Amino acid sequence: MRPVRLSKLAFDEIERLGREIAADKPRAAEVFMTELIARCHAIADAPEGCDFKPDYGAGVRGVTVRPYLILYRVRPRDILILSVRHGARRPVTFK
Repeated sequence: MRPVRLSKLAFDEIERLGREIAADKPRAAEVFMTELIARCHAIADAPEGCDFKPDYGAGVRGVTVRPYLILYRVRPRDILILSVRHGARRPVTFK
């Protein structure tokens, strides 16, 4: 099983998201962030099982934790989480 790694961007986005939710609902933030991180790590169980997201770049796959989208790439030695974005945001391309 390949390890799951967070890019700096993904790490920063997850931290920001946690702070934003916690500002109004600390307990909800804790529950949601636990679910989000668990889903990131669960990608390792079946990394090729999620759909490609060509709008985000070559080889980018994504899984939803409503309303967010976890975008990642399967690499030879690991799985890199590229970003965690709100599903309503406009796609950006990852190189």
